[in-house]
Amino acid sequence: MKTISFKQTESALFNLDSMRTKLLNEQYEQPEREDELQERIDEIENLLGKMYFGRVTKSEWERIQEIVNERQMQRYVTCLNSGMDEKTAADAFDD
Repeated sequence: MKTISFKQTESALFNLDSMRTKLLNEQYEQPEREDELQERIDEIENLLGKMYFGRVTKSEWERIQEIVNERQMQRYVTCLNSGMDEKTAADAFDD
């Protein structure tokens, strides 16, 4: 696997943590979905731990990228829904 740049690593850590926080908030607001959300939270915490304390495999990195893309898209849609223009909302993909 190719070397992951510092910028890619920082973006992945930021977005994984952001997704974990979002899911924790959803879990608090929707206790009936606790089990479903806990599985995703556990997966993200596992990936965060691997990124902080070790090396990730290619398949883990691909999963991390899926989560990062999902979180960036969620932020983009939130920005659009709050009235931002598309160009400004596109900045959600820079994190």
